[in-house]
Amino acid sequence: MLRISFIAKALTFALLIGISLRTSAFQKDVLFASEAPLDLEIVTNFKLLKGSKSDTVFFPTFIKFKNQEGKPDSVPVNLRGRGNSRRAQCFFPPLWIKIPKGSTKNTPFEGNRSLKLVLPCQEGDSFNQLIVKEYIAYKLYEQVSPYFFQTRLINLTLTDRQNKKGKTYALTAFVLEDVDNVADNYKAKTKDSGLILPQFVNDTLALKQDFFAFMIGNTDWSNTSQHNVKMLDTGKGKFIPVPYDFDYSGFVNAPYAVPYDYLPITKVTERLYRGICRNEVLTQLVKSDFLQSESQILATLEKYKSLLPSSEFESSRNYLMDFFSILKNETAFQTQLASACQKYNLVEN
Repeated sequence: MLRISFIAKALTFALLIGISLRTSAFQKDVLFASEAPLDLEIVTNFKLLKGSKSDTVFFPTFIKFKNQEGKPDSVPVNLRGRGNSRRAQCFFPPLWIKIPKGSTKNTPFEGNRSLKLVLPCQEGDSFNQLIVKEYIAYKLYEQVSPYFFQTRLINLTLTDRQNKKGKTYALTAFVLEDVDNVADNYKAKTKDSGLILPQFVNDTLALKQDFFAFMIGNTDWSNTSQHNVKMLDTGKGKFIPVPYDFDYSGFVNAPYAVPYDYLPITKVTERLYRGICRNEVLTQLVKSDFLQSESQILATLEKYKSLLPSSEFESSRNYLMDFFSILKNETAFQTQLASACQKYNLVEN
């Protein structure tokens, strides 16, 4: 009994250290220092962007915005499409933005030379709302882990010049910081490729990510293969997972999102826990941490209530409430999470 008590206290201390890191925020770049949506304009050719599959071919253009004095300004950028499935299914693929060195000083992009621009799949209010919900998912993760991608909502005026006349769209989008910037924020390095076995991933942060994925109904990820997860190496221990790309989650519930065939669910709104089995005491502590954060998580969703129709907001809130109901019911928790974890020998060789 004393042994178990000691382990519990040690794990609690470790968990609290992780939680306290939330308050020791890094200095945010200008781009991410404000939560107010940023107005941007881009003119490009989506036929070229979608057609080019090369990771090295970029297409030059400008991003237009208003400077601090409210006057029109712009920066030169290079764009390329990303995301194979989104290119096939969507008119607007996500974009990589590369900004030439020396071009960002005294602009909203200062300190950022590479960004991901997440666009709605198609034109229309319903697809813009999906972008808002995915953006909210990133903000929810900020309440869960001290390690996250920074984001900023964008009101985007996008002109597609596939022909001389062109067509202009008013889109809701958001930018996501580059993983190298994330690593710099935490004085870490990225693990670019290769498999990462579960025993080499921080237990507490892995569990938090696993619970979060279950909370938003996300099964489109893997720590081991770094699928929709980046791994940080702080040089002080095990790897730290930082997830991204939540558009296939049940919380977002995009019409194009379907689960993998090998999973025992038929739609993305069905929750499925995909975490590795880890220390039972720590698992209970992470559960307690989520329950203590319930009001904070729901308040984060509430902040963006005005950006969603009331029916979409209520649906999103109910989806999160269902998660907390599972945590509060020990039988449901054991059945759907604790006993549903993937068995793995975590002994380091």
